[in-house]
Amino acid sequence: LGRYFVQSIMNRDYPIIMGTTIFLAAFIVTMTLIVDILYKAVDPRIDLAKGGSK
Repeated sequence: LGRYFVQSIMNRDYPIIMGTTIFLAAFIVTMTLIVDILYKAVDPRIDLAKGGSK
């Protein structure tokens, strides 16, 4: 995926660049959500509803 992305940048293939960027952003958001949920399962002291540290 990385090589494909770099080649699309070098070839100025804008639809591929935009699609890859959106895909990677969605992947990062999804993985962050999964990690947060798993973190709550591992450490029950964490309250996801509070948000932030106060």
